[in-house]
Amino acid sequence: MKKAMTFLFLLAALLSTAGCASDDTAQDKDNPTAGATAFTMVDEAPAPQSAKSRTAGEYTGSKVKFYWTENDHLWLNTGSDVIESHHSNIGDQLAAGGGTITKVPTATFYFHGTYTDPSYILRYTGKNGTKDKVTIAPIQTQKLPLEATQIGECGDCGIATATKNGDHYDFTLRHKAAYFTLTPFSSDSKLVGGKLTKIKITADKPLAGTFNFGDAGLDIATAPAGPSQSITLNLQGTDGKGFTLPATATPADNSATFVLPPNTYNTFDIEYTVTHPISHVPGTVTVNYTAKDFHAGANKKFAPDVKDVVFPVRYLFSDGTTGTLAEAGGRTPIGVVVIEKTAGTEGTAIALTDATTPATHQAWGKLGVSTQLLNTTQSTDFNTQLADIDGYHWTYDASGSQDGTVKANNSTLGSFYTAANYNSTTPPAFSGERLGKWYLPSLGEWAKALKLLAKVTYFPTTMEEYGGSSLPTTKGKFDWTTLNTIFTAVGGTALENYWYWASGEYNGQQATVVCFDRSPADNIFTFGTDEKNYIGCCVRAFIHF
Repeated sequence: MKKAMTFLFLLAALLSTAGCASDDTAQDKDNPTAGATAFTMVDEAPAPQSAKSRTAGEYTGSKVKFYWTENDHLWLNTGSDVIESHHSNIGDQLAAGGGTITKVPTATFYFHGTYTDPSYILRYTGKNGTKDKVTIAPIQTQKLPLEATQIGECGDCGIATATKNGDHYDFTLRHKAAYFTLTPFSSDSKLVGGKLTKIKITADKPLAGTFNFGDAGLDIATAPAGPSQSITLNLQGTDGKGFTLPATATPADNSATFVLPPNTYNTFDIEYTVTHPISHVPGTVTVNYTAKDFHAGANKKFAPDVKDVVFPVRYLFSDGTTGTLAEAGGRTPIGVVVIEKTAGTEGTAIALTDATTPATHQAWGKLGVSTQLLNTTQSTDFNTQLADIDGYHWTYDASGSQDGTVKANNSTLGSFYTAANYNSTTPPAFSGERLGKWYLPSLGEWAKALKLLAKVTYFPTTMEEYGGSSLPTTKGKFDWTTLNTIFTAVGGTALENYWYWASGEYNGQQATVVCFDRSPADNIFTFGTDEKNYIGCCVRAFIHF
């Protein structure tokens, strides 16, 4: 059922002499509705139907509901001209809401003059349109999921036939743009929680540009001015970093709506840009489709499974910058980025080479001391150790040591001292209390590096105590070749098939480790513990930048 909207015509007396023109101008300044006819939308149908005739989008999970927003206006075809409404009460309604509302369900529009014909054609050409042009934007931006309030600025448009009914006119606005709402999710657990920052659609016909618009709607048969065969929808979210990518399609988390011309597109490609939940590095994946139809006034819904996203490996260079290998130029790589630096987050990288060799494997703590507690806290709980992502604290903060000293400065503490003095002859060019210092990573930081760089297909759920034989549930599966190629591609060295120290303390005898390929089969890693009082493990340092 289509919804009817009513334009009540308030018939104002027209001034009959030219000598009153100055008085008329003064009157309009004080009262913009004087000498005008009011066109008022009246809700006469239940809410689900009435929503069809508004002009700002709200995705309900099944359709787009429309509302009026500030600066919306209409055009009236008088038969001899197409004139613009000169005033509406939208701003007054928003002001009455005290700043708590940004859209309204009904509105009154005013046109100068008196109208008596049985019917008139009305046009809505969006906030940036003219009486006969509609501009569908090639760059569209949505602030929040569900709230597609941008559509009026991006090309939303419609027409209506206002029919005289006594002293008023009834009409239903029929939207003439098409709408495309996506609620992406990912079956790839490594991507869940990442940020979807933009979606780009590309087709074989113009998707954006300035289209001719008449009483029948958009003219898609004529090429638009400034045509573009792609539209990019930027997604902001509550934190300004994008919409969250969930494990299942969840409109409240990430529904995103395009405005586009109605048409049949022989080719239709969708490119998703996702920020990795660990590294914050953006990656993309493009999915190609054929024969996609979009109809005027209709919203096509799509819940794509976003996977196989390609994230370029980024390196930390000695000048403090980061980039891909192809972007290195004359810069010298010193590490592989695990977490990219942002305005509010320090970056983290793993060294390209070990700080030890098989001949110089280190004890975690004091060599030969059977019982020793060096950190201020210990934990036998795997999840607690996994949640620790601050190896810098245990290496450099005196508050992290039992005796109140800095472990990095103590040559009797093999793993910490060796990590802190890695590559000391060419220190990286950073400044800042926590920046530019190599340290012994925590178990949680090792886990983040592996999840990001090693194509992990199974992640351990427990720690294995003191090097016993691994149980099936503790074995992690990863791509050993991919991981090590990342280091060797820039002159680094592969990780050893051996134990590596982490900075977490398990108890008086043991500290945390990650072990690679301990079974005869390749591509295996485990988390566990090892005796910290003898030379038994490798050290690979991490750094903040």
